[in-house]
Amino acid sequence: MTKLHLEYLEFYISHTCNFDCPGCNRFNNYLFTGHQKWNEHEETHKQWAEKLDLSNYDILGGEPTLNPDIIEWIYGLKKLWPMAKAGLTTNASFKRRFNQEFYQALIDTNTMLKVGLHNLDRRDDVLNTILNFVKHPVTVLRHPALEDLPNFKENWAKAYSAIRDDSWPECNTLDDWHKLPEHIKQECAEIHNFSPEILADQRLGYSIKDSNGLEVTINLENFFHQGSLIPLMETNTFTLHDSDPDKAHTICHSKTCHHMMNGKISKCGQVVLFQEFSKQFKLDISEEDQKLMMSYQPLAVDADKDIARDFIDNIGNAIPQCKFCPDNYVHTEINSSISKNKFGKRIIMTEKKPSFLDAIKKAQELKTKITPENAASIQQAKTKPKSQVTTNKPTTRTTGRGR
Repeated sequence: MTKLHLEYLEFYISHTCNFDCPGCNRFNNYLFTGHQKWNEHEETHKQWAEKLDLSNYDILGGEPTLNPDIIEWIYGLKKLWPMAKAGLTTNASFKRRFNQEFYQALIDTNTMLKVGLHNLDRRDDVLNTILNFVKHPVTVLRHPALEDLPNFKENWAKAYSAIRDDSWPECNTLDDWHKLPEHIKQECAEIHNFSPEILADQRLGYSIKDSNGLEVTINLENFFHQGSLIPLMETNTFTLHDSDPDKAHTICHSKTCHHMMNGKISKCGQVVLFQEFSKQFKLDISEEDQKLMMSYQPLAVDADKDIARDFIDNIGNAIPQCKFCPDNYVHTEINSSISKNKFGKRIIMTEKKPSFLDAIKKAQELKTKITPENAASIQQAKTKPKSQVTTNKPTTRTTGRGR
């Protein structure tokens, strides 16, 4: 059977992020928590690798380096899709992760490190982290072009107008800049700290390749548009957009960012994360929208082959759930921080009490004999940290994962 094929797939491995970027399209700026464990999805991904070819994939979150299983994810995915071009997207703020083990995993799997800089004030810190992480000598290239920056033309003209002397010519484009007299350009640079070269150094990203071939890109991603979640300040809850699905899809930045989570493929991250987010936070939406949100079914690995082929063939098309995203974008500059946004009513999940059968199973794991005296403590074992679990035997103390 001919394999299914995707040009690009994102493996989303963590809701958790340590930044609060406004408008985050995965909602990780809120106290959205949880990691994907590699061993819980390894077998499913093995089955996918038999059915699905990938040209490119990316490991991301949230902040994927916060996932304790990140090394297993890096090696595991490359083993299953060895010919695919691999990447890992990070904010490079969890410095303890940038160690030799992490470096070796990236080298062994030829995984590109993609750093998103969401706050210009962190620029020097991120550059230092990366330059201390890679092996020297390195080759450094700047990218992309100034004109590719969001709202560049408007912001350039505004910045020049703010420092312009009445005797100076107008300068609305880079072409106008090159025509300015040299003394004006010199004054702009030396007195006002303004020139294309200075702006490029401040605003553009970098590509780095180290002596072992590790590739790192540092992208200045500090202009975000509004996200799908709309905070309702009066009720401390969220609602979603009510857009024209086709218009929202036309402008969508995520329409080619197909998504793997919990071993299932979805059109994008948002459509399944609406469901995940609603498990942890209160969404104030109509019953009809609630049904529409929950009706989306990602593609499972055991789906009928005709259903799977149809799903992949149409994965780039608009779906009814596109209505929940904005159909026009307003970009604003962000300055993210590690002070998490605590907005939103969290849904408290009541922990299930262990049954007596659970207690017996736990006792077997601990190799502990149940007696009337210790039965009660064993029944509570699952609700205590493992380091606190003890038995009544005076000479035996069990900690960690048992013996």
